[in-house]
Amino acid sequence: MSNAADPFALRNNFNLLLSPLPGQMRPVDGLRAISILLVLAIHCVWILAVFDEGAARFFYQAPFWLNWVFNGELGVDVFFVISGFLISSILMSEYQSSSSIRFGHFYKRRFMRLMPAYLLAMGFGLLLLPNKEYIWSNLLYINNLLPASTHFMPWTWSLAIEEQFYFLFPLLLLWILRRRSVRFLAVVMTVAVVASLLIRYLVIKHHQLPLPICWYENACEGFFDVIDHIYVKPWTRFGSFLPGILAAYFHVYHPEALRNCFRRNGQLIAWLSFFSLLVVVLVLSIPVNNQLVSFPSSLGTFYYMSFRHLFTMAIGFLLISSLYCEYGFCGWLARGLSARWLYPIGQLAYSTYLFHPFVIGALYGALFQLAAELPTLQKIAIATVAGIPLSLLIATAVYLFVERPFMNMRGGRRREVPAMPVSG
Repeated sequence: MSNAADPFALRNNFNLLLSPLPGQMRPVDGLRAISILLVLAIHCVWILAVFDEGAARFFYQAPFWLNWVFNGELGVDVFFVISGFLISSILMSEYQSSSSIRFGHFYKRRFMRLMPAYLLAMGFGLLLLPNKEYIWSNLLYINNLLPASTHFMPWTWSLAIEEQFYFLFPLLLLWILRRRSVRFLAVVMTVAVVASLLIRYLVIKHHQLPLPICWYENACEGFFDVIDHIYVKPWTRFGSFLPGILAAYFHVYHPEALRNCFRRNGQLIAWLSFFSLLVVVLVLSIPVNNQLVSFPSSLGTFYYMSFRHLFTMAIGFLLISSLYCEYGFCGWLARGLSARWLYPIGQLAYSTYLFHPFVIGALYGALFQLAAELPTLQKIAIATVAGIPLSLLIATAVYLFVERPFMNMRGGRRREVPAMPVSG
């Protein structure tokens, strides 16, 4: 029986969760899985600070090699790169074949992809969260434009940015593609990159947002300033979509040129891939959220302005090299990202992102009621060891009974674009 005829067929949906479809871009699924695991890691510590104001001081004293956990919110930027790549690939492919973009069809598919699981999560939020009067902002995907203190489901700011991207970008892309000029595209991309850096710089200087970033509420001054002015706004985060959009252009319009370039310059590509991975590791390692670390003023401003761009450009290159490079270091990278165990985690990313704060928050709530005397490290260990599997288990149920059936009802077998999850 086809998906359209029986969208709720449990066995079929379970197979789709575990088994990639032919032609699936497996490295992209691997990146998506790693991204949601990064987000789970940061939220297993960040949510503790909601219950224990002293937890932040414990985090600041953590060893250097754990900085990737405290920088796990960068997983959201990886999802922006992936969304930029996949959405652009879909729209560019459609325009390439038909010289048009069916906006109604596109927005209908996005609605059916995102809304069912999101509405279910909001139902849980109505039972468990404050600020219920602001649920309307989530329904309209403008919650990130309101003050952070009013947010109904605070972690869903990134979904709002994704939806704003889905709404505006196809119109802009159609305008660019109709010019049929590579030079015009290059100019637009250059202007967009410069504008995104300049906007971040102006926001940082105007609102006096220094490094280190105030990342834990009640642990330092300026937490809501960071959230309201630079962390959740589309004009300070759109730069993370750009590397994915550029990668999509070459993937759709110049695949043979990419393949030949990667084949002829294998050693250079391998070194560039290694360097990109090094940039990713380095950015994840710098303790930008640690209040015990000092940063020189000018250097701190420059890094605060640009670190997401450096990170996402490296991710964008790793994405495209893992798709087109078959040998050497980038071939090894592609095989690692294509690991079978990463695939279902990547498919569960959206539902996991929606529901994991409920799970981890409930675990910490129970721990502080029943075993408040436990050391901080033990609380984190319990929340992590229990919270991550439980979040994935709940996400599996949502995927099988809500998310996947509505995806099936859209018809066709077009590649699914990740409905954003991630953030802090």
